[in-house]
Amino acid sequence: MHLPFDILIVIGIVGFYIYDSAHLYFYNEFNITKGIRPIFNFQHISKMLNFFNKYLVIPNLFLSHQLIFKCAWKIKNISSPTHLDSEGNIKIISKTLQPLQFLNILLFWLTIGILPILIIFKFGYIALTITLSLIYLLNLVSIIFVIIKRKVLQLSWSKVMQLLLDILLCPPFALNLLRKISLNYNIETEGTVLAAQILNTKNYQNLLNEIVHDIQTLKTASNDKNVIQLELREQQLLSLKNQTDH
Repeated sequence: MHLPFDILIVIGIVGFYIYDSAHLYFYNEFNITKGIRPIFNFQHISKMLNFFNKYLVIPNLFLSHQLIFKCAWKIKNISSPTHLDSEGNIKIISKTLQPLQFLNILLFWLTIGILPILIIFKFGYIALTITLSLIYLLNLVSIIFVIIKRKVLQLSWSKVMQLLLDILLCPPFALNLLRKISLNYNIETEGTVLAAQILNTKNYQNLLNEIVHDIQTLKTASNDKNVIQLELREQQLLSLKNQTDH
């Protein structure tokens, strides 16, 4: 059975977008996310698919405008110097990218919604040309904005060129522009410390619950020395949770 060429094109568009959205995470990593609203949320990493001690993560495919900052909680050395600029930098990057978030929502529906409909139902070359031209125009506006704000976004020229190639060569890759920019920022502050600074109380408590559950799972597959460290870390997190309850 052979699929029609137009169906294969649509499958390619969606497939490339999903492929480019996927990432591999370590067991102790999680995401702090920022949508259109001013509050920050967290994304706990599913442990369903394991590849060479890393876990496959695919963010919400309908929220390509969502910023993603990768964090990690640690078992020990929590008292090491805190990088106090992490919270401020995340907020600066988020505020800088906010105009592009609205643009990205429009690009998402043009690329994943309208374009496949035009292809499948054969609306004609004029409609298709206009849509593709608009997609490329909005993508170019986005990358020009990123180039202008490169230093504020803490992007190297090599990273900017990589993003530019994504936009020019594969429009579905361009949908992940904001995710790639936010993921590019290297967060050195310990994850639970940063979460306490940037999440509201409810989200912070939910995150601590998820981490405690992960630690309990780790204890079942660890040696005696690691179990002691994990139990100590578990007690620290439970103490933090109790403090936020009051």
